[in-house]
Amino acid sequence: MDQCKDEARKNSELLSDEISKNGEISWTRVLEVAVHDELVYKLTLKYLRQNGFDIGNNVMPRVKRSI
Repeated sequence: MDQCKDEARKNSELLSDEISKNGEISWTRVLEVAVHDELVYKLTLKYLRQNGFDIGNNVMPRVKRSI
């Protein structure tokens, strides 16, 4: 579990930079970075939300900087 948390934290840092450059990313991109590991994917979204990002919902599946 700790290994998954560490990987998810690294992913959230990587994706934070990508969001800063592009404005937003899709949930599919988060899943690709998580190498299709569901636990790492969910933890990455959690850490992005904790870092102030809007992670969207099932209607708007994207991650962007909160206003």
